[in-house]
Order: sequence, then structure tokens, then C-alpha cells
Amino acid sequence: MINREKIQQARRADLVAYLIAKGEDLKRVGKNFTIEKHDSLYIKSNMFVWYSRNQKGNPIDFLMCYYNMPFQQAVEELTSTMLNDVQIPSYEPSEPSVRADNEKRILGYLCKKRCLESRIIFSLIKQKKLYQDTNGNCNFVITDWDEQPIGEEIVGTGDTRFKLISTHSGYGFHTIYGDPSDILYFESAIDLLSCYQIYQDKFTHHLFVSMGGLNSSVVHELHRLKPNLKHWLCVDNDTAGINFIAEMKQEIRGLHTFQPPKTYKDWNEYLCGAGKKTN
Repeated sequence: MINREKIQQARRADLVAYLIAKGEDLKRVGKNFTIEKHDSLYIKSNMFVWYSRNQKGNPIDFLMCYYNMPFQQAVEELTSTMLNDVQIPSYEPSEPSVRADNEKRILGYLCKKRCLESRIIFSLIKQKKLYQDTNGNCNFVITDWDEQPIGEEIVGTGDTRFKLISTHSGYGFHTIYGDPSDILYFESAIDLLSCYQIYQDKFTHHLFVSMGGLNSSVVHELHRLKPNLKHWLCVDNDTAGINFIAEMKQEIRGLHTFQPPKTYKDWNEYLCGAGKKTN
């Protein structure tokens, strides 16, 4: 029989330090950590959340779940492993982008090169969901579900395209139309806006979310918060998108799909009529 004090010590153990000591390949995501091979598993201090398995808990729970350890072995592991000298990478928040005093460059890029209506872009700027930084980049503002800013999806406007996500996982750039009955997930803010522009007369009660890539944690978090809504994966017509749909449908029951016609790779190509065929 393990005494109560030892169990409490194990529950308070620093799970991040334990995993580093055991040689697990951890990656920092904002204030949290994730394990490289499990992008929906997040760890902070002595707590974890595994979205794809709908599991969470303390370090004992984690060892029993992740390593299939019996309760007694998990307690012994956490209390016998030396954790005081383990070096944990420090959290260094990214510098916020500096706003420019105009939006000329992003308007030119989004409207002329990405075929988006200026009316939609001006509406986002007015709502403070989009701004231009001093480097001329598009900054789509990511907020939590209380609409408090927590980061940006940054899209370059130069000849060399790039995309950078500055936020912690589980959230994405989003727009809400009416009282949502459906949630649509996209790989980028530009794809999100492209799809909305094409079907805007039909999308009157929808929540549009950019995952900032193929980020399963965004889907898991929103499905947990709003399980009664319809959830639609609106990802690209490529191998990565197809594989993502297959994996997500194994993890979450009842997901729907809505993709652009197969002659187009993504929603923005469909909007612009580029006609680029998928592989």
C-alpha cells in the first residue's frame, strides 16, 4: 500500500521535467509543451490534455495513459526520478507585430493577387481582425472565444510567400456569422475568406475557423466546446488534406467534409479560377 503523502507528491511532480529526463522529444508551443509525434497532446507543469483521446489529468494519469503503467509503478516512477536538476526550456513570448499607419500593401495583395473583395477586407480591418505591420505583412488577429487577442496568423505579401502562426494551440483566426449552427475549418485565413466570398449568401449562421495549417488541436478544442454543432473539414485537395480528413474522422465521430472542386487545390485557387489541378 502506497501512503497518501507519496501519492500527493507524485501528483505534484513536474511532468515536463520527467519527460525531458526520460528523453522524450518535447516541443514548446507557447506556454505549453507537446510531444513531436502527438500534435494533440499538450503538457504544462503537472497537467496534460490529450485532445484526440479526450483525456486529461495529473502526472500519474499521464503515465498510466501514455505508458500503460499500473498506478503503483507510476507513483514510484514520479517520486524516484530526480527532477530538480532538469533544465526546462524557458518561455520567450514572440514580439508582437508593429502596426503600420496604413493598409495599402495588404489591400493590394489580398484584393488584386488573392481576388478577395475589398468590402470583406475593410470589414475585417474595421473589426480589428486584420492589420498591416511595418513589414507589409497581413496580420489576421487570433482571439480566444471571448474575443480577446492572443496572437496572429501572419501572411507575407512579397514574392516569397510565408505564413507564421503566433499563438498557443487550440485557437485560430475566426469569423462568426449569425448564431452558428455549423463550424467550418480551413487551412488558412485566406482560404477561409475565399470560401466565404464564394458562398456568402448561404453562410448566414456559421463559424469560420482557420487552423493555421492542419492543426488537429483546433478541431478537438472546438468540438469539445460545441459538440452539438455540425463540424466541417474544408481543407485542401491534396495528399496532406486527404490524410488529415481520414485521421480526424477516426478520432472524432460525425465530422463532415466540404472541399473545393477537385480541379482546384484550395479555396483561393477556386475563387481566382486558377484551375491548377491537384496531383
